[in-house]
Amino acid sequence: MRNKFIVITLIILSVVLAILVGVYFVQKNKLPVDFADKTTSTTKSPIEAGTQEGAGDDADKIITDDFSINLPDGWKQTAASMGATAMVVNSNEHITDSAAQKINFQSYFAVVYGTLDGKSMKEYTQIVKNSLQQKFGSVVFAKEQDLTINGQPVHQIEIEINQQGVNFKVLLVLIKGQADDAWMLSFNTTKSNWEDYKEIFYTTADSFIVKE
Repeated sequence: MRNKFIVITLIILSVVLAILVGVYFVQKNKLPVDFADKTTSTTKSPIEAGTQEGAGDDADKIITDDFSINLPDGWKQTAASMGATAMVVNSNEHITDSAAQKINFQSYFAVVYGTLDGKSMKEYTQIVKNSLQQKFGSVVFAKEQDLTINGQPVHQIEIEINQQGVNFKVLLVLIKGQADDAWMLSFNTTKSNWEDYKEIFYTTADSFIVKE
């Protein structure tokens, strides 16, 4: 049981790090990333060629053995790390926030795989929220709602966080998968750009399909 708890904690921390630091920012700045090695056991199958040129109707999607999700126009899939299964970045984004420019931040979203380990969605959501509050006391949960996306129970949370002098706004989507699986989508941008991305984030989250 203790080992299972450790795995759950690592999954949650991977989401926390993805939200607050930004996988893309870490990669661009060559910061040490040793967390990915600890979470490789939670990562699902490799991304298939659904986003390759000439893939037809699937050219604007990420498709794996386990899930599919649409890509917003102009957003590109990039290498994932820090426990993420997939990551998509708005690589052509022009950042006007001076603090965000200093850390080379660009808006992105990440897909993370985990397990409920027998917990309910309500219990699992509270674990995630508690972990965020304990690690970063200034976190604000601005809006929450329960709903169903493509037949799967979902809990959505809008989160406001200040990290490295940047005010971030995040849409965190927790999805119950098949059996005991759990999926987490983390959509990340600056608070000043939130209104520009809000509809894109929610629409993209609505396209997430867990495969049987």
